[in-house]
Amino acid sequence: MRIINSLLLCLLFIGCSGIDDDNNVTERVAVGDHVPSFSVEMVKNGERSTFSTSHLTGETVIVLFSVKCGDCKRELPELNDYYLRHKDDPGFQMIAISRAEGEELVAPFWKEYELQIPYSAQTDRHIYDLFASSIVPRVYFVSAQGIVTRILIENFDVGD
Repeated sequence: MRIINSLLLCLLFIGCSGIDDDNNVTERVAVGDHVPSFSVEMVKNGERSTFSTSHLTGETVIVLFSVKCGDCKRELPELNDYYLRHKDDPGFQMIAISRAEGEELVAPFWKEYELQIPYSAQTDRHIYDLFASSIVPRVYFVSAQGIVTRILIENFDVGD
């Protein structure tokens, strides 16, 4: 039984991380860097609009996730609480961007977990690959000037 539990734990980690064959993780964005430039369609309260890093208005939180990731399932409700506490703060923005999972997977997940964070369902890894080669969830805090001020990876506490 101990062996089976260990194997399941390893499979969960591999499923969330997606580490390449050489067990390397390439970090493409660090604290102090400018956030990569991109625009995506997002869903907020059932309405579609555009999110763009060229229009940052204050603290922006970018969450990269996978609906199949155990860490994401545990952390997204905490991030949702953070969003609810700050969504009315002047200039605050938050968006969750899927790693190669389309609307057909993300929308039911959002409903099941009762998440209100605006999200962008991406069918490929284009946006994700701007930030890193593997491991979710990833959270990037970005200033109004587009500078990454904090990065959280996998298990974390967003604080207040």
